[in-house]
Amino acid sequence: MASYVTDTMALIKFLNGQKVINEKIDDIFKKADEGKNIIIIPSVVIFEIGYLFEKNRIPISIQFIKDITNSNNYIEEILKIEIIESAFEIKDIPELHDRLIAGTAKFLNIPILTNDPIIKESSYVTCI
Repeated sequence: MASYVTDTMALIKFLNGQKVINEKIDDIFKKADEGKNIIIIPSVVIFEIGYLFEKNRIPISIQFIKDITNSNNYIEEILKIEIIESAFEIKDIPELHDRLIAGTAKFLNIPILTNDPIIKESSYVTCI
């Protein structure tokens, strides 16, 4: 079973029933729903989702994320010191939240599901 870190927009788009980014990423999320992949949700992604919901920009609440992380295929990765250290090693992603998401992937040594052009260009992580 493969594992992937998701960024905020990829997860929001999938949960909203939108085409995420490309067929490969859509397939990865669908296989997670079938119990064949694991999606790691960094704490900072949950925070961003809560913020966007609070601002009425998305219909997905933290409670919904809390519900899906009770499964075996969507798992919250808490923000811990090792992830913060990993994020500070990343020099080519300036935005704090994106750097923490990338730091999570770097620490876990797994790819990120993203369409963010800056994350995709990073030499520190692998992106799908």
